[in-house]
Amino acid sequence: MDRPRHNPFIFSAAALVGLFALVLVACKPTPPPKPPTLPPIPTPTPIPALLRKPLPTAILFNGLSLKAAVVAEPDGDLASSERVDHDSYTLEVTLRARLPRPASTLEELVSNDPTLPEVLPKLSELLKTSSVSPFHKKFYELKTDDLQRRLSRLDTVLSRHNFFDCETILELEDPETSRKAVLVIADMDVNTDGSDGDRNVTVDGSSEFFLPQTSHRWPKHTDRENTFLEVEKTRLAKLQLELNEPGLQKNRIEEIKDGIALAKRRIYDLKKWSFLVSSVDPFIVLPGFIMRDHQGPFVPKIGDYAVVIYKGAAYSAILGDSGPSHKAGEASLLVCKELNSRSSQYSRPVSSLKVSYLVFPGTADASPGPPDLAKWWNTCQRLVDEMGGLGVPLHEWPNLVQPWPTPTPAQIQETSTPEMESPLSLHSEPEIKEGT
Repeated sequence: MDRPRHNPFIFSAAALVGLFALVLVACKPTPPPKPPTLPPIPTPTPIPALLRKPLPTAILFNGLSLKAAVVAEPDGDLASSERVDHDSYTLEVTLRARLPRPASTLEELVSNDPTLPEVLPKLSELLKTSSVSPFHKKFYELKTDDLQRRLSRLDTVLSRHNFFDCETILELEDPETSRKAVLVIADMDVNTDGSDGDRNVTVDGSSEFFLPQTSHRWPKHTDRENTFLEVEKTRLAKLQLELNEPGLQKNRIEEIKDGIALAKRRIYDLKKWSFLVSSVDPFIVLPGFIMRDHQGPFVPKIGDYAVVIYKGAAYSAILGDSGPSHKAGEASLLVCKELNSRSSQYSRPVSSLKVSYLVFPGTADASPGPPDLAKWWNTCQRLVDEMGGLGVPLHEWPNLVQPWPTPTPAQIQETSTPEMESPLSLHSEPEIKEGT
């Protein structure tokens, strides 16, 4: 019997399939080794975005904090209509100022100036019966009124420094002697006013706010001409020439007339009176409203004696001038330089509220004359002794006024000063002026 035969085709196909499978397995690429596991990279801190618009708050040059916001609301009118409506584009300004309370207790005064009880040993007893002067409240009311007037011109608004320039105004009375005094605690600015033709003093009138007169004055006793008399005569002549020019505006005409009246007034005053001089006379300045239109036992007047206290030292002075009614704390350049040698018309001696002005109301001389520094010292010492005295020596001022050179016999001539009459509408009495 014959054996079955294998189909060569079937064998060959199976062999090929197997061979192809082996080839695929042999040719399959080997997978690469896995890389080592690295620690995660930390997320960096994001850089803050820079604002591309103005901040809504700012500090102006005068210390005024400005908070600004823009509010734009949709409206139904066209731009051509909004343009002619003034209410469509407005700026509302509200100035908020905190009114400070006055210091009135020993603890409050000592927290500001620890040396004050050392200079005034009886201060704690005096404070038991003291009272806050109504002038303190009035003073800050006048400041507020000044802010309102200047609000449309923010560049002229009182600075933060000048708004908060008075710590307190107290009325003191010694229970044993009944001596009264007004204690003003403030900063100190420089007053450069004053001139005197009788005394041999060179006066620097270059300050923008310089005035040749002070409220304290006395009749001239020589025929020597005040150096600022020629300045006022020149000013008067220029104004009179300008007044005759054609085509002047009405407001300019009024300004010229006011300037002419002021120049005439000053010319009369400089011929008739002598004044304090800031560089050689120790005097202080108080707001004009305190001395104007007020009467009473605690109302200071021009010429009253005073003691200035600062950093444990005491200085004799008089109330020699009146200043703006919204500004406290001023003294002559002589006093300012003693407190701070760097003082000048451009630099105040004390910015902090640590200067005490102790003024004795009703003590002005009935017939004032040229400054007598020895007399002023003795009077101030006597007055402060009537309030418990001082714990430190009272500063003695040197006389800085040099005598005039002695004239030769050929230069000596008999002279007389003609009697002057006050021009119409100009009075010769000392005035309480509103300085700048």
